[in-house]
Amino acid sequence: MKKLILLVMSSLLLSILAACGSGNATNQEIRGFTVEDADGGYAIAFPKGSELREEFNNELKAMIDSGEMDGLINKWLDPESEKDAPSEGAVEGNKVLKMATSADYAPFEYIDTEGTGDYMGLDIEIARIITERLGYKLEIQDMDFGGLISALQNGQADFVMSAMSATDDRKESVDFSDIYYTSKHVIVSTTDSGIESLEDLKDKKVGVQMGSIQEEKGKELAEEIGFNLENRNRIPELIQEIKAGRLDAAIIEDTVAEGYLGK
Repeated sequence: MKKLILLVMSSLLLSILAACGSGNATNQEIRGFTVEDADGGYAIAFPKGSELREEFNNELKAMIDSGEMDGLINKWLDPESEKDAPSEGAVEGNKVLKMATSADYAPFEYIDTEGTGDYMGLDIEIARIITERLGYKLEIQDMDFGGLISALQNGQADFVMSAMSATDDRKESVDFSDIYYTSKHVIVSTTDSGIESLEDLKDKKVGVQMGSIQEEKGKELAEEIGFNLENRNRIPELIQEIKAGRLDAAIIEDTVAEGYLGK
C-alpha cells in the first residue's frame, strides 16, 4: 500500500448545496486527500514527427529560464490573483495553428461563462504567448478530453494543450514537449461521506474523467482497494454526480480540485 498524506484543506472547506439521491437538498462540504507519489508532468502534445515540437520547446525553455513561466503559474494558480483573458497579439500574415483542448479544467483551461465568454487559463496564456512569438495566429477548439489525441492523429489540430500528462502510453501515439508543470491526484468527497483514506473507498463508486491520467490511476487503485470506477467526459459532471449522490468520490488533479471547493 502506497504511503498516503492527508491533504489539509480545512481552511478551504466551504459549504455547497448538494442534492441527495432522494432529491432532497442538504448543505455539505467538500474535502480531499492526495497520494504522496502523485503522477503528473504536463506537456504539449504534437503529431508524431511534428517540427513544431522543437520550436515550442525552445520557447518553453526561454520562458522557464527567464522566470516568466513561474509568474504565469503563480497568476493562474493563486486563487487571490486577478484573472483576465490572455490577449491576442497582432500577428502578420495568415499562418494559423489549431490547438485542441478540453476547456473544463480551471485554472488550466476554461471558458469565462460569467464574463466575456473567452478561453482563459494557464495553458491558454502559454499557448497564446508561444504561438504569437512564433508568428502564428491561434485557433482554439474545445472538445472532450478523451478525443484530444485522436484530433492530433486525424489532422484536426496542430497541437494539444490541456493539462495533459506525458505518459509512456500516450508517447506511443504522439510526441510531447518538455514538461512545464507537475501535479498531484486528489480524491474528493463530501465531509459526511466518511471517506478519509483510500481504504474507505472499498465498495464505493468513484468517478474519473474519461481519457485522463486520473482514469489510469483510478484503474490501478480500484484493483488494489476494490471500488467501482466510473468515468465521465467532463470535470463538472463528476462534481455534479457527487452532489447528487450518484458518486461517492472522484479523483481529480489537485489544483482543479481546489477550485471546486469554493462552489
